[in-house]
Amino acid sequence: MTEPTVRPAGPDDADGMAHVHVQGWHEAYTGRIPQQILDGLDVQERASMWRGILAGEFPDHESTIAVAEAEGRIVGFASSRRSIDEDAVAGRRQLYSIYLLADYYGSGAGQRLLDAVIGTAAASLWVLDDNPRAWAFYTRNGFVPDGVTKIDDRWGAPITDARLVRGPRA
Repeated sequence: MTEPTVRPAGPDDADGMAHVHVQGWHEAYTGRIPQQILDGLDVQERASMWRGILAGEFPDHESTIAVAEAEGRIVGFASSRRSIDEDAVAGRRQLYSIYLLADYYGSGAGQRLLDAVIGTAAASLWVLDDNPRAWAFYTRNGFVPDGVTKIDDRWGAPITDARLVRGPRA
């Protein structure tokens, strides 16, 4: 297996990112979230969303996006933007998404993706409360829970997320 390289995402990456987005959810969340949510994910819908974001069609969604590539295909991606939380600390970045195909877990690509989109800056993120692999990764990177949780029901079934933060809290 070729070691993934990480680079800034471009408009031609939307389809590969969409594939990773959907497959990544299945690999990471099967048995952790309701199956109907996973069954409802659509690669074409995700590709359309990523095409719009990468083309700058959503100015309020201005993001830093990186992809991991191996053997000529996208195997992971990450994105960050200014925090959208109502109680956000000024200037704090939010890790919006990070997904890596399971075949590339442990390759270092996840770390390189995180570094590419937030570096060592103060940041926040939301993580599924029942995702020990993600919790371990974020903890290694200096993130700690700040005690805030939320029920995300926009997928048609409730999912409990916890917020993790790194850096100044006020």
